[in-house]
Amino acid sequence: MIGRAGMLALAVVAVGAAGGDRLGAQARATDAAGLRARIEQRFEVLPLREGLALRPRDPLRGVRSVEIAGGIIAVDGSLTSGAELRDKLGADADLILQLSYLPDAERRSLFADRAAPQPAPAASIPTPAPPDQPSVQPEPDSTRDNTNGTPTRRSRRGGGDRVRVGGRVTVTADEVVDGDVVAIGGGANVDGEVRGDVVSVGGGLTLGPRAIVQNNVVVVGGPLRRDPGARIGGEIQEIGIGAIDFGRWDWSMNPLSMWGGAMVGSAFALVGTLARVAILCLLAALVVLLGREYVEQAAARAAVEPLKAGAIGLLAQLLFLPVLIITIVVMVITIVGIPLLILIPFMILGLALIGLVGFTAVAYRVGLHLALRIGWSTDNPYLTTVGGILVLLSPALLARIVGLSGFPIFPVTGILVFTGVMIEYLAWTIGFGSMALLRFSRPRPPLPGAIVTTAS
Repeated sequence: MIGRAGMLALAVVAVGAAGGDRLGAQARATDAAGLRARIEQRFEVLPLREGLALRPRDPLRGVRSVEIAGGIIAVDGSLTSGAELRDKLGADADLILQLSYLPDAERRSLFADRAAPQPAPAASIPTPAPPDQPSVQPEPDSTRDNTNGTPTRRSRRGGGDRVRVGGRVTVTADEVVDGDVVAIGGGANVDGEVRGDVVSVGGGLTLGPRAIVQNNVVVVGGPLRRDPGARIGGEIQEIGIGAIDFGRWDWSMNPLSMWGGAMVGSAFALVGTLARVAILCLLAALVVLLGREYVEQAAARAAVEPLKAGAIGLLAQLLFLPVLIITIVVMVITIVGIPLLILIPFMILGLALIGLVGFTAVAYRVGLHLALRIGWSTDNPYLTTVGGILVLLSPALLARIVGLSGFPIFPVTGILVFTGVMIEYLAWTIGFGSMALLRFSRPRPPLPGAIVTTAS
């Protein structure tokens, strides 16, 4: 009896223990589920390889993340004790502590069904197909390759009228000139399109196989070479010189073109030189009118000391630019002199006037010497000065006149031009130096033959 009763008691105890274990397990599971619910209510949970990362849903406390791994708690990457955790999270610290007390395996299994959020793939937005575009064909050019009749694209516009004096004009195959082409003293070579007239004076004209001239073609004193494929919309006029029709010459290099170019260029140079001589004579006459006595004194000084005056004039030319730059820099640096910069142009103008007076004095002295040699009267100072200017500029004038003969005597023209430039340069240099000597030296008695005016 006793044995049976003992066995029955042991069985009852075993059954009770097993039931208690099941009840404890159920209670722990219920507590873990409640803990998870409370944590997810306060934090966003992100499982890590070694633990969990919790992000507070309420960022007011300034905590960005809490990491739990192996029972260690780190707030924003820094290890934190329980007291510090309560200071930062307040009541939420108890939830973190309870979660950290769980074994690692149980803590991971508690949030095993959560995974790190993966960025959702961007939905591909279908791109609507572009509407059918009407095919636009480029406007065909009216220009065609006349060798085979196929269209030729003119890719470059040459602008309006094209005029050249003393040189050759070329219109390439890809050019379109919206105007006239004129070559004076040189030839013209057209292989493109000219929407106007083509005129060549004193040179030849060549029309290539793709050339198109919508209006007239005029050739004066030169050959016309026209390819059979060239198209001309107007009339063709070839004008020879005298009984010789230069337009029918078939030379590969027409000497008339070279001669005509040199002749036209020399003609323009002659006109320019004559205009310069006329202006100098007018200005010199004005200087004599306003300061004849001063001109005579400067002329006497230039005749007595030409080398000294020339050296001073050359030195003034060499120092002009450096002194001007230094003066401007000093005025700018001192600030006070900045308003005086407005006087710089007047200073340059004053130096130019001094040079003009000096040149007039030299010309007057040369004219006076010429008049005394050939026995002319020296009573008229204006004619004397003009005569001196003509003598000083005579090499330049002669060079321009000889240059009308063209390139065969170019060496002679070059020598005359160089001589004229040097003589005129010396006149200006000595004249400027004589003005400086007259200003800073003691007066000298007039030379024999000089006209001295006295007040009546």
